[in-house]
Amino acid sequence: MLTAPSSDSEGLSAPPKPRARWVILGSATVLVIIVAGLIVGGEFGSFVSQSIRALPFVPLAVLSYYGLHYRWARVATVLWLAALVLAIAVMATGSALGALDPAVLESGIEIAPGDQAKIALTALGMLAAAAVGLLGFMRPVRRLAARVLPLDPDSFVHTIALVTVVTLTLESFVPLVVMGEPTLIAVISGMLDGGADLDMGDGGATLRGELYGLVWIVVGAVFAVGLGVRRNLKQALTRLGLVAPTASQVGLGAALGLGLVVAVAVLGVAIDWLWGEMGWTISGGAGFDEAFGTLLAPFLTPIGAVVLGLSAGLGEEVAVRGVLQPRLGILLSNLLFTALHAFQYNWDALLVVFLLGVVLGIIRRRTNTTTSVVVHGVYDFTLVVAMMTQIPLVGE
Repeated sequence: MLTAPSSDSEGLSAPPKPRARWVILGSATVLVIIVAGLIVGGEFGSFVSQSIRALPFVPLAVLSYYGLHYRWARVATVLWLAALVLAIAVMATGSALGALDPAVLESGIEIAPGDQAKIALTALGMLAAAAVGLLGFMRPVRRLAARVLPLDPDSFVHTIALVTVVTLTLESFVPLVVMGEPTLIAVISGMLDGGADLDMGDGGATLRGELYGLVWIVVGAVFAVGLGVRRNLKQALTRLGLVAPTASQVGLGAALGLGLVVAVAVLGVAIDWLWGEMGWTISGGAGFDEAFGTLLAPFLTPIGAVVLGLSAGLGEEVAVRGVLQPRLGILLSNLLFTALHAFQYNWDALLVVFLLGVVLGIIRRRTNTTTSVVVHGVYDFTLVVAMMTQIPLVGE
């Protein structure tokens, strides 16, 4: 049974009971902004559309903080979580369907019996993922988890975080397990094989979209750790680990980012050999490379490399190492980080992503999130430059 103590056990004194009208006012404000973006369109519409990267998770976090004080908020949190899990399950199943034949998504052609079985298995996998995640609502399960994770089994906020991350992690892996290939790459590859002329759009628009998404992620992260409900802005930034780095931390971060590129290149040779010996599918080959190159095409410029390094470095580090790691530890938060790449990578590259995440998690723990941002950003920037200059490197 869930409990709602007055403190979420993060070392802060219990704040004044938040007023319900603020969550209503905030929700109304966001709704007005979204509707205005849809109506106005243009650059403002583009900015608003990128809210999909973070906005669905912000109400979940905010409502869970209100749930420390209000029963209605606990009910609303669980309902919002259920809707979120269902939406992701539907999208993941749709990606599996598109991976079988991209034309199905457009024309609704008949699905072969063997492919129907894969879709059914994907749907069942989503149900199983949700069932495992729901175990987090059981206090004995949370008490066991608290032995290895830095969470409070009696905190409603921590309970929602645990259930959400476990469920989304498992859901994200399901399509790759069932289909045997990353579904996003399979969809793009299938469309290219079918003669489709995939235009990823104006490069400048794509890069601006990445930066708009980054704004939403950072702002969402600040609210996700309780801004206005649990913490003031300074406390929220400290909780996220977004602090001014020292000069040595910046230098160390840049050096580690470059060093990881070299280390991953060497590791990639070993992984390729192992996967080849085992006969496993690797993230490579003509079809994969063409699809992945199409996906990354807007970023293969000097400015694009900077934008990707900034958006992936800052966005992913703030969300994973900033929001999740202090509450769920390095391993679980990093499993979600890895799972979110399962739509574009096979298991060989996911192993690289996981190991990189462990390194970034250790850096975050021993320094701060800002330093891990530098490491991640330099790493991604260097990889894009390597692709531009056709230097063969393996990495995230």
